[in-house]
Amino acid sequence: MSAWKPLLPVAMVGTDRQSGPLPEWPGEVGALVAQVGQVTSPGQAAPGTQAAPPASIVEGPAGQVLRTMAVIATCDAAGTQDRIWTAPPTEPAAVDRLAVVPERLDGIEGVAGSPRTLLRWALTEAPTRLQQLAFVALAEANLRLPEMLLPLALDAGRRAVALRAPLLPVLGERGLWLARQREDWHFAAGAAGDAPGETPWTDGTLEQRRAFLARERAADPAAGRRRLEASLPELSAKERADLVAQLAVGLGIDDEALLDRLRADRSREVRDVALDLLLRLPDAAHPRRAVERLSPMLRRERTLLRQHWVIDAPEAASADWVSDQIVIARSSTEKLGERAWWLCQLVRQVPLGWWTTTTGMTPVELLAWAIKTDWADAVMRGWFDVLSATREIDWCEAFLETQSPLQTQHAAQALQWLPQVRRERHWLRHLQQGALPLSALVAAASGGEMLGAELSQAMTGQLLSRARAGTLKDDYAVRAMLVDFGAVVHADSLSAYASLADIRAADETAAHAEQLQAVAQTAALRRALLALSPDPTPRTS
Repeated sequence: MSAWKPLLPVAMVGTDRQSGPLPEWPGEVGALVAQVGQVTSPGQAAPGTQAAPPASIVEGPAGQVLRTMAVIATCDAAGTQDRIWTAPPTEPAAVDRLAVVPERLDGIEGVAGSPRTLLRWALTEAPTRLQQLAFVALAEANLRLPEMLLPLALDAGRRAVALRAPLLPVLGERGLWLARQREDWHFAAGAAGDAPGETPWTDGTLEQRRAFLARERAADPAAGRRRLEASLPELSAKERADLVAQLAVGLGIDDEALLDRLRADRSREVRDVALDLLLRLPDAAHPRRAVERLSPMLRRERTLLRQHWVIDAPEAASADWVSDQIVIARSSTEKLGERAWWLCQLVRQVPLGWWTTTTGMTPVELLAWAIKTDWADAVMRGWFDVLSATREIDWCEAFLETQSPLQTQHAAQALQWLPQVRRERHWLRHLQQGALPLSALVAAASGGEMLGAELSQAMTGQLLSRARAGTLKDDYAVRAMLVDFGAVVHADSLSAYASLADIRAADETAAHAEQLQAVAQTAALRRALLALSPDPTPRTS
């Protein structure tokens, strides 16, 4: 505070009331104060200086005081001492091998501002999906984030787990070094692709261990299984369930023994994961036992000249059911009756392929048959539980194509389990038929992968039509998702998407104007990322 004391009278009353020369300070600080204090007008350098101040500098006595305060504040902060540092100096960051995102992209139409400015906007204001897209695009271009954006990027990763995997490859050595300096950034510490040895597994976060195990399973399923099995006793229930699910990578019959033991895990979540994985191994012992239990309940009957399939529910529970995680006592909140509850549990342990092989019916035909049985609720619910584990495309399509109250309640979930290309066919049909609100389609399409050209064109056309008609500004649900949609719209539709920002209404609100500006920023960022892409295919936007 003593360094500030000579300036306090002038700062308190103002230079207009107290004129005269400024105080002097000793040493190099005083020399610097005298040097900046001698600058009297824009564009004119003080004697002995090498550069003139910018044209926006404040002139006169007030400017001298402000420049002096800037010098004193900086020197005062630099001289502040805290407790004595006793720890060894931190090792410096390794030299970055990746090139940094360039400052400018000249000659790229529709890119307003530098890529770095657009990335700063994305890290501070854009939704998670757009941030993910930016990180993935930079990684594909073998680029790293500029140093000044690293704290923002690490904070974004701290807040959103979904960002961490795509963020890690673009942090560079300086970003990984920074992550080691703050506890809340440790999700990225030591997570480089070339991290030494098994550090990500032994010292990493759950996300890092999951990624490590998935990579090892992809390269050597047996090694990954042995690693997981050795670590299970020290893991919490959440960690066990999360990491056991990674056995889906490279899943094979050799994993059966471990999965069968995990059916007796003390955590229900772990037991459910193990059962789901066993359903993908129809030759495993557990699914075969389930088939043996259910087979006697499915039979063919002849009615007049036709034969049809009939299914019955168990008359009584069997003592050996408990060892295979079949709950005999029905909960008071369970809507199914006792026999239906038993049947549902038996059905949910049998692979779906057994039904098509045994009956000769397609999934669509099986669904139509099940609805007409006396045990429709139990059978349909059991099938859907199996489908949630196996995600079999033909069965997902069957739940979508067969219209009935029982299928309709599961249709939205089954749609999400389809591959993107098949999912888009349904979205496009709904869009053309007007079967769903545009807001529902935009929400569904914006949360996943990059959209195909046909669906992007159709949805962008709908948005433009509403904007020109003046109705988009009043559709608050769609407006709120415009930036999310911009993150997944196909490159061929970027120009049409960007033109949304040019359609302005005379009575638009400030909030709508901000959303349109965000649309323009999103389109500019997407174009910049496309320009940085190593893909030589010409871009049309």
